[in-house]
Amino acid sequence: MRKKERQIITIGLIALFGLVAWWAYAGHGAGAGVLLNLDNQSNASEQTTYQLAVSDLQPTVDQTTGHAMVSFTLANEEHFNISSVQVLYALNVADPNNATYTALNATETNGTYKAEIPSKFGDVVYYKVKVAYDSGKALISDVKSITVSDTTAPTLTSVSLNITSTYNNATNTTTYNFVINFNATDNDQIGTYYVYWADLGTNNTVTNTTTFTVINATTEPIILKNITTNDYYAFYFVVQDLSGNKATLYNETAPFIVQANTSATWPVEAKGP
Repeated sequence: MRKKERQIITIGLIALFGLVAWWAYAGHGAGAGVLLNLDNQSNASEQTTYQLAVSDLQPTVDQTTGHAMVSFTLANEEHFNISSVQVLYALNVADPNNATYTALNATETNGTYKAEIPSKFGDVVYYKVKVAYDSGKALISDVKSITVSDTTAPTLTSVSLNITSTYNNATNTTTYNFVINFNATDNDQIGTYYVYWADLGTNNTVTNTTTFTVINATTEPIILKNITTNDYYAFYFVVQDLSGNKATLYNETAPFIVQANTSATWPVEAKGP
């Protein structure tokens, strides 16, 4: 074969290989490569990533005990090996991010976790959830807080009024007082007892000009001193708990009216109208 012919054949082969390479690169003939890519895509679609998370974290206040009740769920927990679920809490701290937290084990019922924090009314409770899983891993939620508020009003059922007397030997006079006790209860504690009173004189009804005076105390009884015997007195009563919730017995326009008659049978009990 002549030299010129060999050159022509060589050039033709180079051109042919170039064409084949371009065709394969453009994706028209690399069947094995396409199948490999499809297989990789199939595997990627089957590898779903699950993330453990705390969901529906909600606090409530038990109005009987003042305890904070924390409830929550764990998203995707079935995909993890969970060893413990705890609620960490701190009460009335200045810096919740650097406070010492106490751990409570949460109990689970039908997928909902709960923990009861032993707080009292007026406390500020800081809390977070800690989940230990997969041999040494831990999920800790952000710190949340709740102020434990008492929203339940006291109950004021009745008030008793009794007359006592004090004799002064020096002046040879006797003074009379009303001693007033409350039949009241509260889910937490009664903070203040109030007695609103007005001396009506010989008139046993209130008018637009009747003015009530208030006396109060943190303990009972409340004593209304130096009453005038045989005068009529108008009363209404209020109790207030430590959170400011109130209960009232009678009111300014429809008070309880009693005559300070020392010959009457005492005590007199004022009940709800």
